[in-house]
Amino acid sequence: MAALGFLACHRVPTTEGQAPREPFAALRLDNLGYRPGDAKVAVSATDPGPVIEVRRGASEEPVLQVIASDGLVRAKGQDAASGDDVWWVDVSALSAPGTYYVWSPSRRLRSYDFVVGDDVYRGALRAALKTFYWQRCGVAKAKANALDWADERPCHTGDTSTLAARGHKDRGPKDLAGGWHDAGDYNKYVWYSVSNAILYLLRAWEAAPELFPDGFLDIPEAGNGVSDLLDEVKWELDYLLKMQLPDGSVLSRVHAAGDANGKAPPSTDDAPRFYEDPTVDGGGVFTGSCALASRVFTRAGQGAYGARLKAAALAGWTWLVAQPAHPEEKLWAAAEVFRLDPTVESARSYLERGRDWSKAGLSAGHYAAHAAVTHLRTPEAGRDLAAALRVQIGLEVDRLFHADDLYRNGMPATSYHWGSNSKRAAAGVLLLDAADLAATGSHTAAQCRAHALDLLHFFHGQNALGMLYLTNMASLGGEHSSWQVFHHWFGQSQSAYSRARYAGKPARIPEPDYPYFAGSDNHGVRDDKASSHGPPPGFVPGGPNRDYSGDARPPAGAGAPGRFYRDWNDQRSWTARTWEITETSIGYQGPYVALVAAFVER
Repeated sequence: MAALGFLACHRVPTTEGQAPREPFAALRLDNLGYRPGDAKVAVSATDPGPVIEVRRGASEEPVLQVIASDGLVRAKGQDAASGDDVWWVDVSALSAPGTYYVWSPSRRLRSYDFVVGDDVYRGALRAALKTFYWQRCGVAKAKANALDWADERPCHTGDTSTLAARGHKDRGPKDLAGGWHDAGDYNKYVWYSVSNAILYLLRAWEAAPELFPDGFLDIPEAGNGVSDLLDEVKWELDYLLKMQLPDGSVLSRVHAAGDANGKAPPSTDDAPRFYEDPTVDGGGVFTGSCALASRVFTRAGQGAYGARLKAAALAGWTWLVAQPAHPEEKLWAAAEVFRLDPTVESARSYLERGRDWSKAGLSAGHYAAHAAVTHLRTPEAGRDLAAALRVQIGLEVDRLFHADDLYRNGMPATSYHWGSNSKRAAAGVLLLDAADLAATGSHTAAQCRAHALDLLHFFHGQNALGMLYLTNMASLGGEHSSWQVFHHWFGQSQSAYSRARYAGKPARIPEPDYPYFAGSDNHGVRDDKASSHGPPPGFVPGGPNRDYSGDARPPAGAGAPGRFYRDWNDQRSWTARTWEITETSIGYQGPYVALVAAFVER
């Protein structure tokens, strides 16, 4: 793999007599690649012909031929999620390490290059995890660590004396510096995206701490003897601890007033920011996150910090359990507190009585599912409740399989909402948890793991648009990735600084299918934007959103849920609402990191 900051995609020379390079996304597969023993199924939205070849990338040498009459090229019918008529091309017999592409001689269709190797996803894992560094608030991002995406001065220094927002209780100026910017904006919250980041990152570490050694990321803490993943999570936890009040409640957010647009780079953003009152759901996010983190940091040898987090979690729970509201965040907090300290009887009681586990269904990525997975890993879990939880997880597994599509990684149509990529990654992680916990419904553990891998393939190009739903992955072997996301720093079309540096594909990066939408839309916007660097590698955009409320066509009018996506961030017209499609979020990064980590060589 090339270094993260070196943006040069692998090239296949085009000479007389060789297969043409276009059209590229006709045969859709994982543009990063496959492990040798994995199933490898390319998906075509046009009849690929009776004979398909796999060719070696650099030499164009045919190395494998698959034939429709042998059942390896199969018409599958119309896919509801995309509207495509789909054919599967099974090239799973390919196992030798190397770089390849799939080629249809009769139709002259080809896939992007892909790699077969034992460790094809480590670069994506590293890139996706590194994005949290660029989301840090209150600190300079030096070129030594941030490369072409540096901001040499700290941002939002006024957070050290944050005042109360209008209409919220004045508690005087408070030091609320630090933490992660939540998404494409610079606000900081204590809500779903925070726990979605912390929970999935820490569960990934628990599953395989060896994947995240000290020095894995190029961050300032590298070399301190602590896992870089834990260093990154600690940056957020230190901020969360500042948000807790003496009674155990937690301020809910630090937010710019009104619709203030953040400037680029973040160090130039001078919009006043204010804190807001505690909420019960925010208290649940804080308590569950701190309880989980206390266990993990203690296991990692950070006992003093683990004790501090435990005290914060218990104080948060004492306040939380006294509140009359019962959001699902509270249920997850109870599960994490009880796993942390089984002597907290109120947590056990709330977990057992706060929901009828025999009737209420679970949904991947929701707090009840998080609570169920946590409790099943708690040694003190009661036998009857554990049995009910396994049944409910198994039912969700069956629902996920039932919602599968002909791209082999489908979701229910209702899951194609704002941030659908988070939901899909969460579904993959739940399948892996189900396999680990013997809660697989009518399916086997092997089937669950295989389906989770297909959900990962969605992110890497095995989808109706051929999109690699990560930014700027050419240097890591991934073509057709995202170049335009809604992000105040890396994708703000109203900022000349952001446009010139980050919003669009650098000319030196060969990508024959760019822009992915050709021509102008109904606002006169073209997607062929160019920049000197592109956004940093590894950011996960929100994904297809059939509930898109903007008026830009495309993605408006896409019809099938899997087509409600477009690689663009142009806000020439406010009604385009690009953030509903391409905005990034720490809450999308966490689940993806956990999913891809499960398939990285250990």
